[in-house]
Amino acid sequence: MTPKQRRLARRLRQLRVNSGTSLEAAANHLGCKQPKITKIEVCQLGARPDEVRMLCELYGAGRATVESMVTLARTAKTRGWYQVYDESANPENIDFVELETDAVAVSNFEIDLIPGLLQTEDYARAVFKAGLPDISADIIDQRVELRIARRQRVLDGDLSVWAVVTEAALIRAVGGRDVHLAQLTRLLEVATLPNVQFQIIPTRAGEYMAMGVPFWCFRFDDNYGTVALDHLSGTTFLEEEGDVERYRLAFQHLCSTALSKQDSLALLRKYIKEEHSEWERRS
Repeated sequence: MTPKQRRLARRLRQLRVNSGTSLEAAANHLGCKQPKITKIEVCQLGARPDEVRMLCELYGAGRATVESMVTLARTAKTRGWYQVYDESANPENIDFVELETDAVAVSNFEIDLIPGLLQTEDYARAVFKAGLPDISADIIDQRVELRIARRQRVLDGDLSVWAVVTEAALIRAVGGRDVHLAQLTRLLEVATLPNVQFQIIPTRAGEYMAMGVPFWCFRFDDNYGTVALDHLSGTTFLEEEGDVERYRLAFQHLCSTALSKQDSLALLRKYIKEEHSEWERRS
């Protein structure tokens, strides 16, 4: 099942439950037996666009929600532009990109890395080489290409990004002198875009919520979302409303702990200046 299909099933169930409609009533309205509604809601059976429209209208969903759900039903089984990378990226990578492509906003917390959507090509390549030492150079190149392609939505202003990083992300010299300095300089440019919010949690802030747990929160046009957690063996996706809300609240806490956008940019400028001097002294 694709992320779209899972999202459609989850939203249909949420709309039904929130409206107080029984499974039996939904089945009667659709002219089917009750098990079909259950299978649709647990993503064991797909729903046609016309069925989705009938159910959403029964549940009292607003016009915008109905049209969003119908569109989701029409495209639920299709893959987008990223399908050309199926051979170089694992299924979880593709699911991640699909979620990101469908999202209208992404919130990302990173501990010792610059967020992927804000990385330069050379920085991304160094990250992939370190994390995937047994992968061929060709696969690394294709994954870097995919990451850079994803970045274009941010540069075009089509995707809103709110990134929070710890101060450690600015210190770690990924890729060496030139790559590190180029990344910090590029980050300063991208962080000033109107659709990008960038904040830094300074080391002096001490403890904070979600220590040791980098994560992404995707928000879609219906204001619902999905959370992604990366780890060495893959990516875990959290889709239940309670889990998503917990991470949204955690991200809000991180934002309140971090420096303001203005102070974060000032600290970033300071690191760029000091890192230039530090590398010059090393030379």
